[in-house]
Amino acid sequence: MTFSELLQGILARVEGSIGIAIMGLDGLAIEHVQVPSKMDLGERVALIATSHATLLRNTMRMSSDTGVGALNELTLMSDNFLLVVRLIGREYFLIIILNPGGNLGRARFELRKAHLLLEKEFV
Repeated sequence: MTFSELLQGILARVEGSIGIAIMGLDGLAIEHVQVPSKMDLGERVALIATSHATLLRNTMRMSSDTGVGALNELTLMSDNFLLVVRLIGREYFLIIILNPGGNLGRARFELRKAHLLLEKEFV
């Protein structure tokens, strides 16, 4: 299964999903896909994912500095989007972007499953 196929499958199973990406902490996308009906959001999906790489690096550093343990997952809610980020090793992450009514529980579940599949690839 390719990265693209994996991501497309997640989008199909998560109600309210807009886009999903595998990203490096350097902000570069390894792979990303978006829901076809949301193609006008394509550039925004890439921008959101890239912009959150910096936030994720800072949150990882804060987590380490304060002794709360390693960061595994981060959820962000705004007026227009819901984002779930799941780390893959120390250098990569999955990010899914949902509309505000999207299925957060299913998104978290699918990212956890994908994490288990991808962690061998990104170690």
